[in-house]
Amino acid sequence: MLAFGYVAFSYLNGRFLHLLEKETGQPPVWLGSWTEYLIIILFGVWRTWAERNPYTRKRLAFLTAAVGVFWWFLPAVLRLPEPHVGALPGQPIFPQIHAPGTLTFFAVLLLVLLFGRRVICGWNCPCVAIRETVGFAFRQYTPRSATAWNWRHAKWLFFAGYMVIFVLIMFSGTAYVSPVYGGFLALVGITYFGSFFIAPLTGNRFYCRYLCPYGATFGLLNHIGFYGIRMDMDACVDCRRCEQVCDMGIPVWQQGKAHGRVTGLADCMGCGRCVLSCPTDALEFRDVRNEFLPGLRMDGSHLLGRSAPPELAARVEPALRPPPARRADWGEEHVPLGLATAQEQARRCLDCGVPGCRNACPLGNRIPEWLEALGQGDIRLAATISNATSPLPEICGAVCPTQRLCEGDCTLNGAGGPVIIGALERFVTEEALRQGWAPQRARAPACGRSAAIIGAGPAGLACAGELSQAGFDVTVFDRRDQVGGLLTYGIPPFKLDKTTILRRKALLEDAGIRFDLGVDVDAERLARLIADNDAVFLGTGAQTPRRTGLPGQDLVGVTHGIGYLSALGSGQPDVHGVAGKRAVVLGGGDTALDCARSAVRQGAATVTVAYRRSPEHMRAAPKDIAAAREEGVGFVFHHRPLAFTGRDRLEAVRFDGPKGTSGSLPCDVAIIAFGQAPDNVDWLRGLGIATDEGGFVITDETGRTSNLKVFAAGDNSHGPSLVVMAVAAAAHAARGIVGA
Repeated sequence: MLAFGYVAFSYLNGRFLHLLEKETGQPPVWLGSWTEYLIIILFGVWRTWAERNPYTRKRLAFLTAAVGVFWWFLPAVLRLPEPHVGALPGQPIFPQIHAPGTLTFFAVLLLVLLFGRRVICGWNCPCVAIRETVGFAFRQYTPRSATAWNWRHAKWLFFAGYMVIFVLIMFSGTAYVSPVYGGFLALVGITYFGSFFIAPLTGNRFYCRYLCPYGATFGLLNHIGFYGIRMDMDACVDCRRCEQVCDMGIPVWQQGKAHGRVTGLADCMGCGRCVLSCPTDALEFRDVRNEFLPGLRMDGSHLLGRSAPPELAARVEPALRPPPARRADWGEEHVPLGLATAQEQARRCLDCGVPGCRNACPLGNRIPEWLEALGQGDIRLAATISNATSPLPEICGAVCPTQRLCEGDCTLNGAGGPVIIGALERFVTEEALRQGWAPQRARAPACGRSAAIIGAGPAGLACAGELSQAGFDVTVFDRRDQVGGLLTYGIPPFKLDKTTILRRKALLEDAGIRFDLGVDVDAERLARLIADNDAVFLGTGAQTPRRTGLPGQDLVGVTHGIGYLSALGSGQPDVHGVAGKRAVVLGGGDTALDCARSAVRQGAATVTVAYRRSPEHMRAAPKDIAAAREEGVGFVFHHRPLAFTGRDRLEAVRFDGPKGTSGSLPCDVAIIAFGQAPDNVDWLRGLGIATDEGGFVITDETGRTSNLKVFAAGDNSHGPSLVVMAVAAAAHAARGIVGA
């Protein structure tokens, strides 16, 4: 911006201000056009050197050279006479026409007609040169809405104004020429230079897109000439990279999918970024050469001199240990990814123009960015980006149902399978920590405010981390002896190694967060915490089993999934005496599968999952269902439980079966996994904290409860859901606390 500011000042000084001019009427060398263009040339050389794409590098090199030679050096050095055609000054019978300029202009028009606007705007324009170099940093701010697109016609107003001025100044002998020409130069300076200074808001192409009169003319020739951009709709994978890279904000993908070609050619400058960025060569340039060479296809591979687009590596998921080994212990089921495999899988990312993965992530994680860093081998940078938006990335990567979130919206779902985002998210942070990296999120100075976090589960840990970064003095309370909540006591260790949670706790402690564990916060203690702190966050989750009302559920041998997993997490490996018993698990979600696979590891004689609907309706991850089958878990579907039967203890579960049939499954242990509800703590209302009929805490859009100092988020307010949803809601509530 400083460099461009200097160029703008140099232009204005030479035309209007005339500061520091010598007796010759010329400004010093350092304030003249030589230095002005030299800055542009230097930035052009730098951008050309920094550019990684060979075609764009070639274009930038040509652009820089053309601007330096034809727009600056030759006119400044040669100073050839410029003949005019028309009347002499003072005899305005016929306007004077600048002969070289006119001939050049019509020659350029002919080239544009044949090859498109790119011959001038893409390869030979000084305006484009400075916006491609000095302004390149602001290209991502290009407005891409429908409204921004519709305003592109404004440049025709400037075209009309410029034409009026050009006609007037042709009559050089009249008295009004000088002020009109001065006004023209002022208009150029205000629009051309002024548009650049708002580039951080409008992108680097504001002038080209909305104000350039030449662009209007050349763009019209784009439409009526031989130039075009076609799309092979069958080859397009809908990654929308073409729209992401277009500085002019043309909806390339949208138009291509609708018409098989780009219809907004009036604004296309022919830079080629859309064609070059297409991973499947679905886009191609067309011009007059195609009239003589019908087989010529100027797609990305043609422009880059390659035979075909590079093939993506095959999707490789983290391998599972053999089923017998998995059944025999509680160790993690996956074999850790190697660095080379992780990098190869990260490079499968297409860096979509509209990243479905990021948009599907409740945290809005910058997934393509850290995947790119990982693909380039910069593990620390990848971890820094990942941790910038996620308080618990290695945990979310392990337990998130990625098939329903980021991976479910990956463009590659229909082209070889999605990127293994979850596994790579976990790998990035764990590998970076192994290399000695530590999260370095910018921490605000101490603000003198304190917060108490009730519950050390995912929501509590996320909120604590965010508040600590904001400068709060934070203390986390939990009735358990270990942090993690559901992560520790509700997810079995073969899915999430508990050392991961302890390591994250240590990182939070290093950030200054205190933990007070084994403390049951009752009404009296909560009242004190509310009085002693600026804010209190309730992250107590929903860990009370939902009552089913089924007859016989109090029989010995009937238990609930959350209690069963909690006992396992507390170090009771033989809970409920499952070893050697017949176990039936009721439900079709993640908890049901976790219980079934845990029962296998306890040594159950048989384990059967009974689900009331068809297989495709199960909420559990398909990979967990497949792993359970490998481990010997059986499944029965369309089985709606009616009652638990037995005398002194459980003997069977009676079901409504498929097509109206009924029957019983003999069993010794039945685990109910129908979901959870929050603890019904009536005394919350006595502290001014409202709850609904189900016992869930009522909050506003910021996470604040009816008690102005108390906030809540996660399962205790939004209902049982995903870990990442609780983390995202808690982070949002933390921002509400900071702004309170």
